[in-house]
Amino acid sequence: MSVEQRLITPGALDKIPARKSNLGQAVFQVPLYLNQEKIYHARRPHKKSRAGCLTCKKRRVKCDEGKPVCVKCQKYGALCSYATVSYENGSIAGVASSMQKPESITFSFSLDDLATRIEEILKLDTGTNASLVERNASHPVSMIAFQQFLKGATDTVANPSLRAVMRSDMIRVSFTSPYLMYTILAVGILHLNRISPGNKTWQLAETYYWQRAIKLYQAALTSNVTPQNVDSLLSTCMFMGVTALCPENIKPTDSWVLSDKPDAMNWLCLQSGLRCIITLAQSYLDSSIWGSTFQQAHKDEQQFLKRVVPEGREGLDPDLADLCGIDDSTTAKTNPYYEPLRLYTALCQLERNWENSAKCAEFMGKLTNEFLALLRRRDPPALLIMAQWMGLMCTLSHWQPWVFGRLVTECTAICMYLKNDPDPRISRLLKFPASACGYSSQNISQNTRVWIS
Repeated sequence: MSVEQRLITPGALDKIPARKSNLGQAVFQVPLYLNQEKIYHARRPHKKSRAGCLTCKKRRVKCDEGKPVCVKCQKYGALCSYATVSYENGSIAGVASSMQKPESITFSFSLDDLATRIEEILKLDTGTNASLVERNASHPVSMIAFQQFLKGATDTVANPSLRAVMRSDMIRVSFTSPYLMYTILAVGILHLNRISPGNKTWQLAETYYWQRAIKLYQAALTSNVTPQNVDSLLSTCMFMGVTALCPENIKPTDSWVLSDKPDAMNWLCLQSGLRCIITLAQSYLDSSIWGSTFQQAHKDEQQFLKRVVPEGREGLDPDLADLCGIDDSTTAKTNPYYEPLRLYTALCQLERNWENSAKCAEFMGKLTNEFLALLRRRDPPALLIMAQWMGLMCTLSHWQPWVFGRLVTECTAICMYLKNDPDPRISRLLKFPASACGYSSQNISQNTRVWIS
């Protein structure tokens, strides 16, 4: 089953509606069966599911509360996500009422003290909007966003070591860094806006928090990396690309592939930012809060890459290898396509689960500047590699629901751009990503030849 039951017909570029990246909400269109009599049955006694996933609650069916994905969502191919706070008609009071007990492993101070600390650090920024920070109401938006980051947003991080640092040492650092605090608030309120859209106050807060976080972070980057700021710079960089991956409204014609907007590919370029910061901060990493976690991640990555053929075309799709000019003597140093194609091929062989879905997501942060330049020029082989990876991520959307925000749409745009290419190899290679992202066109399968390995 495709990730979205929507048919995009050829020539309908301007009629394609914007997609909403509602994290935690399925975007499937369910057919309505009319002119059928309703048959009523007596309702059998059952235990109510009070902590079920959002999708089951919306469909008004009982949820088995399985995590990370419940049985019913697995059965019907729906996007499964759990609310991490309680809501009363989407009101701020409803969210805040569930925030009376901060997690003891993260905080040793009261909620009132926590709110004071957040207010104090943000007041160091002269551009602060007081209405979104000061405790002029019983439950300030900043406090709600902060709690949502801890209880909800960090739950989406599959790596337990990263998640532990985010909930402890990184929080401590945020109380000394306004731009990191703004970033945490922005991620928390973004998560709320995607699982419970429509709250105007939260939407305003998301825009404001991101604006302040980006501005202050850019100013911080003009200074040298030091032992004092390395943790806040690394922490902020890890989340700075989130807003680009989860836009509220986006359609295929917004993609760099189908538009002439110079900044349309910035979302992808942002994902390699952490690699740049780590390079600049290399001499301070040992003493950083992220030091041991990054070192272990690097060891795991090297062990994973050992299983991949270091050179040649063995194990690669023959058509894609031919299109990329890869032969038995090709290496990453001689061919810009080789490294991403080799990595994608290895990721495809992993078992589909939560932990590996996070490993697959790291692909976009490993792209070289040379390969990004090929994508910017709409180079067909580079686009095909990117579409293959995006299709893979679409099949992992149970564990990485942000895929519905950007990748589904970008994958659709690539399929639309390449669908009329006369090369039958391209037509065949487009079939998987087109099916995975929900794009369907007769042109995709037209003139496709049967490939025999």
